[in-house]
Amino acid sequence: MQRCGILVTVALLALAVAQDGPAGAEPDAAVVLDADGECLAEGGAVASGGCALSALQLRAQKQQQQKQQQEQQEQEQKELADGEDDEEEEKQEQQAQQSGEQEEETEAPPAEPLPPQNASLMEEMFSANAKCFSYTGGSCVTENCAPYRHAQCHLGKCICNNGCAGADGKCYHQHNRLVAKGVLLRNAKYHHYKMYFQRMSTFGQMKTTRASSWMNMAQDKFDIYEVPGSQFGHKEYFLASSKWPDYVLGMKATTGTALSPFGAYAVNLNKKGGVLDTWGPTNIMLRVCETATGALQIGAKMADTNTIWAYVHHGSWYVYGSVSTPGWGGEWTLEPAVPKGTFPLCGR
Repeated sequence: MQRCGILVTVALLALAVAQDGPAGAEPDAAVVLDADGECLAEGGAVASGGCALSALQLRAQKQQQQKQQQEQQEQEQKELADGEDDEEEEKQEQQAQQSGEQEEETEAPPAEPLPPQNASLMEEMFSANAKCFSYTGGSCVTENCAPYRHAQCHLGKCICNNGCAGADGKCYHQHNRLVAKGVLLRNAKYHHYKMYFQRMSTFGQMKTTRASSWMNMAQDKFDIYEVPGSQFGHKEYFLASSKWPDYVLGMKATTGTALSPFGAYAVNLNKKGGVLDTWGPTNIMLRVCETATGALQIGAKMADTNTIWAYVHHGSWYVYGSVSTPGWGGEWTLEPAVPKGTFPLCGR
């Protein structure tokens, strides 16, 4: 009877252990028999109940350890496989990179960028500075450029192709000649005052100042270029700003902004030949001549008008244009002085 009770107890314990396992698993009969054998070997029914329980617990722990070891092995195998995959991908990337470097070494260098197809011909052939000005002043809107100009028609204007326009409206294959650089134009009547280009001005009219050049930031310095050819037998010149080479001294109508009909203005060469430009180069290619006193007169022969001379009149420090003899207010001295005879004499 005692043996039967022991067997029943062992069976119940085995059933309890099996219920702790995965759902639906069958009780392990070998576990029950092994536990019973161990307890009998240790001699008796007295300790058999505790012995059977201990044996089953040990067996369950062993199974759990085996399961953990198996899971650990599976995890290690998976990590090993992932590592091999990463190494393979890294090798492929290195091979691809090496292949790309070889292609770069063998590939021909890229060609230089071509200019845009719609680049303006004007930008290629038109020069707009005091050293070389390409606009002759001729128009070809209704007819071809006059043969004597040796110019090409572009956008209704006669332009010198790879050449510079002269005082006579012809094209020359030479640059304008620099005759004076960084000089001051000091007024003969108001000798403390010098002509200068204003930095900021509503109309851009030329003005005079008695401030020193360093205080005026070199806005009062001029570069003078002699233009090839002549107009009405007179040589002509560009009086350009040393600070802003694209700007030159020019004569224009004041158009009601002053009592005087004409004034001296700063003219942007890049804007010459525009729709509103009615004078062409005639108002910026200026006549410069030497008076009997050694001073200079500066003027422009515009269309059919008399020469308009730059001068300063009483009560204003702006530079205006006079169609008559302006007197001392219309005479200017260069500083530093240039050799006598550099400019033609006035009155000829």
